[in-house]
Amino acid sequence: MLSSLFARRPDAQDPALFWTPPGTTVVQRYRNTLGPLEGAVVVYTSASDRSSSYAAACLGCTYRAARNDRRVRLSETEAADLANAHAAHCRAINRGLPAIPNDDDAAQIVRNRLRSLRPYGPSPHQVHLTDFLEDRVDLQRDDDFVKQAMFEIARTEGDFLKAAPAYSGSTGTRFLVQPPPPRN
Repeated sequence: MLSSLFARRPDAQDPALFWTPPGTTVVQRYRNTLGPLEGAVVVYTSASDRSSSYAAACLGCTYRAARNDRRVRLSETEAADLANAHAAHCRAINRGLPAIPNDDDAAQIVRNRLRSLRPYGPSPHQVHLTDFLEDRVDLQRDDDFVKQAMFEIARTEGDFLKAAPAYSGSTGTRFLVQPPPPRN
């Protein structure tokens, strides 16, 4: 009897429960109420982000949130509240871990985000890596990939995205999404 006690081993943890998309740091996880077929909602930040911006994403449906109703980036508390509210109402069946997109598809995700940032006024919009926070679960790439994709877009589509030296006193590059050309 005593030997059977020591022979028991706990079941191995399901690695899907602790999955973290590349390029992110998952800080909280929520489950919806479907039992064994439940979907997961994660609260995460960029792996290299030092600005305390967070996002929430459902792995069962297409829910993504990185800004509140006032278009301000989410704090961890706000992202957790949104994730918890979504998990309470979401009935999506867990689709499993999303497949990592190939480089062309990932570059298209970057391009689509840049298009959504295109300004309607005469001034260009400066792009920040936090602008891609909402896409990180689908993108599954680190900051270096995002920067390289933006460099390639700036090289091939200069009228859409421009790369410029960072402001004086700092190193690096800043990216500016250009407004659409004026209509004739």
